[in-house]
Amino acid sequence: MANRWTDELGRPRMVQTTEKSGLQSMKNTSGMVSYEDLLIAQYLDELRQIRAERRKKRDSPSPYIQKLPHSDYYYQRHRPMSASNVTRPKIDSKFIADPSLWDPSTPRPESIKKTTHIRSRPASAPVKRQRHRPWSGVSSASSYGKMKWTFFRPPSGSRIRSQYKKQPHTIRVTAFKNGTRDGNLRIAAPNIKMLLEYCTEKLGLGFAARRVFLEDGVEVFDEQDIPLDADVYISLGENYKDPYAAAKRNIIQSNGAKWTLTGVMLPIEGKKKVSVPRLSKRMKKLAEKKRVRVVVYRNGKSTEPVEIVADLSKKEEFLVACTAKLDLQSHARIIYEWEGNVCEDLADIPVLDECLQPGGTDVLGPVWISTGEGFSPFATRHFLLSVIEELKRRRKEAKMFKKELNYRRQGEEEKIKVAVKIISMSKKEVEEAYEMTEKDLEQLTASIEHLQEKVDALGEAAETEKNEGAKYRMNHILELPEDKVEKYVGLPGLKLKVNENGTTDNPQDLYFNVREANRGIVHEKNYKELLLKRLLDELSKTSLTANSKNPKLAPNAKKIFDEFGHEVTDVNKLKPEQEIWVSFGEPYICPFSYCLQVAFDRCTGKNFFGERNVLMREQFNPDIVTKDMEDHSLWNVIDGFPEDYPYESSEGFQKDQVQQNLDMFELDPRGHFLQYKDPKKCLVLYPELVVNYKLPRKEKSLWPRDSQIFVISKGGYIYFKPMSQLCLAVSNVQIKARLNGLDNELEGIVITVQKKMSDNQNQQWQFHSDATISSKAHPQLRLTYLGNKFGEDARENFVDRHDLKPGNGVYFIMANPLEEKKLKSFQRFALKQERLDKPRQWTKTETSNPEWNKLAYSWPVREDESLNMDYDWPMEGYLIPHAPKLWKAAKKSTETSIRLMVLKNGEQDRRFACPIVGPNLANMTKDLKKDKNEKRKSRQKLQKTQDDGDEGMEDDINIYSRERDFIMFLDQCTAMLNLPFAARRLFDEKGDEKFSLIDLRRDQLVYVSCGEAWCDPSLSKVEQQRHKLLSDLTRDVSKMQQYVALRNPEFLVLEIYGNLTYNTPIIVNNEWSHQQQADVTAQEGSLLHQLAGSQKDDEEPDTFEQSMPLSAHEVAHQRSEQRLNKLKWPWEKLVNVSQSFDEDPEAQKYTDRDMYEKYKPKPVAQVSQEQLQRFVYEDGYIACAANKKLVLGALETEGRVVEVLLVKRRPDDMNQLWYMKENGEIRLRHNPNVVLTVSMPSYKPYTEDEEPLTFAGCKVTLQGRKNHQYGKAHQLWHYDAETGYIHAFYTELPDKEITAANKADVCTYAIASNSKIDQPGYIAEIPFTAATDKSGIRRFRVCISCAKAMRGRYKLNKLPSNVEFSCAMGNAKKYDLPQIGSFRILNGKVDLSTHEYELTLKEWEEKLANLREESSVRVITKEINAARTVRTVKVLVYKNGEGRMRPGEIICGSSVEGILNQASYRLGLNKAARTMYTEDGTVIFEIENLIDWAFQEYRNLMADHLEKTVHSKGSHFESDEPSQEGGLNEGESPTQQLRGEGEGRDSPSDAQESPGRAENERTEVDEKEADKLSKQREFLLSQIQMPSLETILRYPIEVWVSSGKPFVPPEVVESKTENRKKKRNFRAAISLELDMEKHILRQMKGRRLEELNPGELKGTMNMAQPVVIEGHWQEPTPDEQKKHDTVHKLETHYAEVRANQKEKTTVAIVDSNRPLYKQPDMKRVQVYPMGEPVERAEYVWGETLDQILDNTTIRLNLWQRAKRLYTEQGKEITKFEDVERDMVLCVSMGKSFQPANAHRQNIEVKANYSRAHKLYGQTATEVTVDAAKNPKVNVDPFGPPALALPPSESRKPIADKPQT
Repeated sequence: MANRWTDELGRPRMVQTTEKSGLQSMKNTSGMVSYEDLLIAQYLDELRQIRAERRKKRDSPSPYIQKLPHSDYYYQRHRPMSASNVTRPKIDSKFIADPSLWDPSTPRPESIKKTTHIRSRPASAPVKRQRHRPWSGVSSASSYGKMKWTFFRPPSGSRIRSQYKKQPHTIRVTAFKNGTRDGNLRIAAPNIKMLLEYCTEKLGLGFAARRVFLEDGVEVFDEQDIPLDADVYISLGENYKDPYAAAKRNIIQSNGAKWTLTGVMLPIEGKKKVSVPRLSKRMKKLAEKKRVRVVVYRNGKSTEPVEIVADLSKKEEFLVACTAKLDLQSHARIIYEWEGNVCEDLADIPVLDECLQPGGTDVLGPVWISTGEGFSPFATRHFLLSVIEELKRRRKEAKMFKKELNYRRQGEEEKIKVAVKIISMSKKEVEEAYEMTEKDLEQLTASIEHLQEKVDALGEAAETEKNEGAKYRMNHILELPEDKVEKYVGLPGLKLKVNENGTTDNPQDLYFNVREANRGIVHEKNYKELLLKRLLDELSKTSLTANSKNPKLAPNAKKIFDEFGHEVTDVNKLKPEQEIWVSFGEPYICPFSYCLQVAFDRCTGKNFFGERNVLMREQFNPDIVTKDMEDHSLWNVIDGFPEDYPYESSEGFQKDQVQQNLDMFELDPRGHFLQYKDPKKCLVLYPELVVNYKLPRKEKSLWPRDSQIFVISKGGYIYFKPMSQLCLAVSNVQIKARLNGLDNELEGIVITVQKKMSDNQNQQWQFHSDATISSKAHPQLRLTYLGNKFGEDARENFVDRHDLKPGNGVYFIMANPLEEKKLKSFQRFALKQERLDKPRQWTKTETSNPEWNKLAYSWPVREDESLNMDYDWPMEGYLIPHAPKLWKAAKKSTETSIRLMVLKNGEQDRRFACPIVGPNLANMTKDLKKDKNEKRKSRQKLQKTQDDGDEGMEDDINIYSRERDFIMFLDQCTAMLNLPFAARRLFDEKGDEKFSLIDLRRDQLVYVSCGEAWCDPSLSKVEQQRHKLLSDLTRDVSKMQQYVALRNPEFLVLEIYGNLTYNTPIIVNNEWSHQQQADVTAQEGSLLHQLAGSQKDDEEPDTFEQSMPLSAHEVAHQRSEQRLNKLKWPWEKLVNVSQSFDEDPEAQKYTDRDMYEKYKPKPVAQVSQEQLQRFVYEDGYIACAANKKLVLGALETEGRVVEVLLVKRRPDDMNQLWYMKENGEIRLRHNPNVVLTVSMPSYKPYTEDEEPLTFAGCKVTLQGRKNHQYGKAHQLWHYDAETGYIHAFYTELPDKEITAANKADVCTYAIASNSKIDQPGYIAEIPFTAATDKSGIRRFRVCISCAKAMRGRYKLNKLPSNVEFSCAMGNAKKYDLPQIGSFRILNGKVDLSTHEYELTLKEWEEKLANLREESSVRVITKEINAARTVRTVKVLVYKNGEGRMRPGEIICGSSVEGILNQASYRLGLNKAARTMYTEDGTVIFEIENLIDWAFQEYRNLMADHLEKTVHSKGSHFESDEPSQEGGLNEGESPTQQLRGEGEGRDSPSDAQESPGRAENERTEVDEKEADKLSKQREFLLSQIQMPSLETILRYPIEVWVSSGKPFVPPEVVESKTENRKKKRNFRAAISLELDMEKHILRQMKGRRLEELNPGELKGTMNMAQPVVIEGHWQEPTPDEQKKHDTVHKLETHYAEVRANQKEKTTVAIVDSNRPLYKQPDMKRVQVYPMGEPVERAEYVWGETLDQILDNTTIRLNLWQRAKRLYTEQGKEITKFEDVERDMVLCVSMGKSFQPANAHRQNIEVKANYSRAHKLYGQTATEVTVDAAKNPKVNVDPFGPPALALPPSESRKPIADKPQT
């Protein structure tokens, strides 16, 4: 049916628009039109036009567009169901005049009349059943049917539209629960009802969904009002809840919050109103009184009360009245009662007690009014105490009145003296007064008790407020987080004290507005740099940088430093009132003079919550110290914290806060402290050695006044002047720290202040001539300053503090002497004396450095390190760190020749000194300089400055001349001293090696060696021999270390060194990665020195050398600029630093600087290292991937070694074309014999403590191609086309090892052993003398390393290519050759193969360290000679427990540990192999034991084979020695004869003898037979020739390795496997039979079931069952029953067999109480043999004592099994629980505990006995003691007591006995 919303067809009606214009619709009845009406009318007209245009566009859709279910296109715009036909009311002019009176939602009378309210059915209600079919259905009523119904025709008479255009509307929304944005769901429904049903089910609502709201809160009633894909909120009937209400409330609070003095004030509209009244409004109105009186106090006050009449229902009015009457500064906010509770409602205010009521209406209170601060219990308690006093006074008066009433009641009126009116009262009045008085007393007593309870409750809080003050009332105010302080408060400004760099005289204040500076740059990436730049701009505007003469030339500030010299890069880290120093480009200039100081902090002991007592340091306030306390006699220096100190309790503090303080300020109680003698003050100070800037003695902050003055005594003590009991000492704490501001890590011993003790070497110091200080306890170490200053946070500098507590600061340590020049100043000190009574002490200092005299420094020793007695001793003054050099080397001129007195190395007699005059190449140097200067003048006549490149050339010429002078001088020494070999090294008298003649004096004594190390001539021959042995051994170990460093270079690629410019060298470097970027940057500094060729200089290295790599020309430029800057005046350095023409010398040629800056060439952009390592190989060119115009090439190809450079690509240059071979070689196309080669790193074999070599940074050159298979790894490459990397050393590991051995000067026999390989080598012709006195020449093939050592001794001929050989020097003893190889001592005694090099190097490093401690040359020689020749064995390794069931692995090795390591990997063991066993279970500890066992096993096998051969032939054999048993008996075999009676047969006589005697005789017979058998076997073996040991070891030896389990013989494994096979076959037979029987049984059952035999009925005699059925198909047949019994028997038998064959397994007993994730009880301990020093201790692991003992036996190579363990104190360990982790234990092989020196004492006792025998004869130790006879007492003092003797002997006189 048609209604107001739809037409006859049910379609929604279109909105009918009127034809009137907007202006006509806006007219009212009066006809007046305002300007606003015109605007609104124009706006409505435009809306109609836009709507009409849209309708025109949509009225005629394309016939190809159809409405599909998934389409969102609607052809006709339907009017929504929620639309209304009610016309809007017209705007009246009166409302336009007063807009506040207009309400659009208010209906007007006209509209009310026209509006007809139709109550529509809700959308969620069920739809009535329609009588006609839907439009989508096909029926006869369709427009396509035969019949036509006029009912369905449109009113216009047009034809009905197509059915596909009438698709139903679909709602598609995202549904949420009302009030939340969580749990959204995509839902599609045809109408709102279905939408609500779906939402009820899918959203999991508790009740049915009833209402739908849009995002803006508008409720939806029609599906047409829901936009497509809209967000809707489903309600159960409640109103709309905004899901963003909480977020909006937070935004309102954050935006409207205000910061006040009492805290943060939040806006009222943002508060969440959750207060619910306790009573209903009706009950509250009935219960409350309209007006009450309330006594009010100001919070924190107990006086000046105010009475306010208030309405209990109007709290805000009450607070306003309180604000006015109490005269509060801000609005009253909180009401507190006297217990501190907040009164949310005025009805909750307590009522005063009746006795306190003033009368009339009741008074409430008192209450305390707060403006926001917390409750003040102190004031409330004071108020209550005053009230209690008043009540007590009234109670006292009441008692007195009651007493006088009693007098009146008793008739004693004369006693009434106070209340005289009682006398005139009647008895009735007296009784009434008495009753009232008693009632008042009861009330007063109850009130006093009640108030006293409240006073006691507030006592603790009041005391806390008294201690904390106003802070107590502000505790409720939370501190804002750091990230929100800026949001609410804003950034605070900065007030800085600005100083000029290097000065502290005139600091100026600078106010920097941080908030303004942050504008516009907060979100920039370079925010910190921009903020710092703005601060620098502000600093540039101050008067500090002002130039009064020329303001335009004012310099600009470039850097900022703090007081410690750290550059400020983050402005936000600056603090108010902080001092800063401004730099204009120059580095930091320290304005202070730093010196050593002893600082004191107060020590307090605290009990850490009952767990332990701790010690903490607190800042010491010198103001509390009186002048008398500065007397050092009132203080005691104690070692350790006093035991009687009263420790404070930690209760009342938070544990986390106390722990945090401990992490920063905890001290070690074992240190030295200063205790005040007066026990009442309980004052303990902690002295600490610090470095602070030098202060005058009258400075108030210093306590004591002379805390920076130290005294140096002649005995070497450095003690504190105010407290002479304190001195500098070396502690026993070792740390690992980093120098301040540097990456250098040092290990050293901490320097502390200790109590002065005599003869303590840790407190005695030695002063050296290089201004360094060492301790007598550690003379090899130097006092080192770490660089941190007092007040500076230097915790990041400590790498490892060990046992050092966090509160103990460290400023000085004892460390090894620093080698780098820039670090040596950390170990130099000076003494500055400023005593007025002894002036000018510094003039007595012996120094060649004028800077010491300029600074007035003193030093206590002379150049020969003897005390300078010219000083007034003891010396006192300031100890200054970072002192300059004491002795400055004078610059010697090389223009004249120098004469030196030369001796052979180690020569003691100086009379043999030979004077030799050194050569002089000064004339050649002058000529070269002269030519160079003339060329420079002719080329640059107008240039005034000196050419920097020429200066670099002059330096090269000087270096060349010095080197030539030195080489020619050594040649003269070789001839003049008649040395056996060429002179190679030069030493002075102190043993310092000299590399040039520039630092030597005329007629100075020097020593020349042929390459060996320095040999001190003052030593004896034995000491010199010891020094030579150790030097040779050190040289050999150093070669092994260098080989290990070079043996396997990986991840090395080709790289361009520097920028992408012409003639840039090519190197190999580590492959670039993000993790290695920092390491690569650090390595570039060392590569710069290699390329620039910089020589050693006394001055410290420049800063620019540590930056990015530069070319030699750029380095020369920067050096000249640095020298020129040193000549400038200070004002020249500061003015125009950034805009100076000196930065660009080219700019001086032009007059207009701006034009030059505009058009000058742009600098080349820096290229990353990754781009420098990527190349492209195309068309024969190897080009840089970043710039393909730059390729690899060579400028020239003449010479043996040609450097490869990065050159510009030229097609006509043949030196740029390359050919990459498949074998890895990169050859030049025009010369195939030249390949790309990595040049080896430079290495001086004679220098000790050399850093390990590396190929990173080595140049790439062109060298001749090597045709050997091994030794050419540096010529093999691999080009990766995907990444662009050209990998170096792309070959197998053996090739790398041989190449590294040739470079490290290591014999290749140590790597390849006897294996013959194709390697470069030589043929050495070595002469020999035969037995017939005929000489001859033998030729041996040696490697390159050994050939270098033979140069000059033998004739060497180079071997041709493709010749395989093994170096003969490895078997020098075998060939009877002299030991002249690459190794001086260890030739043929080391194994550096792939799996043995680490073990070998570690072994010889430990031996070298031990031998350096030995003083005996004989012991050193014996230890070196004891090293056996390396013997490599071949073993066949099996896994323990597997026997020979699996194939073994063949492994070659020269040590047991190396073989075990390989076996762990090859066999795939889960744990590392620890033990090696042979076939018979023998444990192998050394490789020699394995060789001996193999040889003995071969002899046994050979003997068994011979015995079998003899027995099989039936022959008899006789021994050379006559047999005791005679020949063989008749009828007996040789085996029976050898076995004897006691072994294989029983004799009749044995059965008759006793068992004991028979057993003894049988044992004797067994021993005799065993001896007989061994002799016979030896006789058999002597009849044949045994093969050599090399032949026996040619075959692999079978061994079994274990990870800790006991040995399982292979025979046992094989027998177990065989038994398992037999048992398995036995079970398999039974199982097969059982399966067959089961199959037959199943077939029989199947046939029975298939036949379905009904059976036969047979009668029986049983009355209960007279008829039975036999042969029924459900009953089994007799055959089937028999078969079933057979199957059952087989199953039973099979189960029994399995049960009997089941192997017994140990059931693990699981402890249910054990934790689930308990780790294995494996412990690591340190063990050392008993009687030896602890330094020999080794780490051993084990889970039981037996396992620790077994591992100890293997680890320490004990000759017997370890049996007992002891602690260092001698206590025996019997339980594994007593063993602690990392415990040091002493192991014994059965003996009782002996100290470490007991073994040496026993040896000394034996030695004393031996010396006594040699000196005084054998009877010297037979000592007899005679005692004189006592005439009175008959007692022998050396005999036994008389009671112990027999009776017969006791009667004999003692005098008859010989006295011993």
